Amino acid sequence: MPIAYTQWAATYELFEGESARETWRQGIAADLAKLADGPGRVLDLGAGTGIGTRVLGELLPRLEVTSLDRSPEMLDWGKVPKARQIVCDMTDFRAGEGFPGGAFDFVVSGFDALNYLPPEALAGCLASAADALRPGGHMVFDYSTRKVLSADWAALEYSQEKDGHTLHRRHVWERAHDRSRTVLTLSRGGEILWRETHIQYVVDPFTLEEVARANGLHTVAVRNIDSDAYSPSHTTHLYVLRRK
Repeated sequence: MPIAYTQWAATYELFEGESARETWRQGIAADLAKLADGPGRVLDLGAGTGIGTRVLGELLPRLEVTSLDRSPEMLDWGKVPKARQIVCDMTDFRAGEGFPGGAFDFVVSGFDALNYLPPEALAGCLASAADALRPGGHMVFDYSTRKVLSADWAALEYSQEKDGHTLHRRHVWERAHDRSRTVLTLSRGGEILWRETHIQYVVDPFTLEEVARANGLHTVAVRNIDSDAYSPSHTTHLYVLRRK
């Protein structure tokens, strides 16, 4: 999973912050508000610059959030306190190597972070999440659907301009590999500052449920990110899983 985000860290919130915050509010935060009946410990997977951590801190201040990401640059840029950082790969952080297994009431992952995992890595992530959760604890995450990756973004190219920077995005659905490739290019004054390629994958809800069940989690609910309804063709779904 060759995604560094070292370059992206400094400009991530400039271009993605508003959309990410709204996604967290509509999705994970809304469901945690129903599930959390008091103080609790939360592990945020693929936390990046800690946008989700801050949203949860504002809306659900009784929850203590620990941020896990493979990029220390992203965590530091977001001023996530060192005591609340875990720097490791979200695909394999199982208890037994100094990780506090069974310590968390909730494991969350927002703004399509799990879409960056191919199916075998997604299985490892879910297994690690189950290990991190206490019995009866919940995993809550949003997940982009095949529709948005293979149809809406099948051949999409556009640019955004903010604070003198231009971010160009080129999305391509690679049918032969069943994945989406996005090339991000940041420039200023016509000079290219950096370019990164991101790969996203998708599994259908039935397969995701099977993988979760095989790793000790069962599905409690699946809904569209912006409502209580469920539609297979929606752009993003919100999943709630529970450790047995």
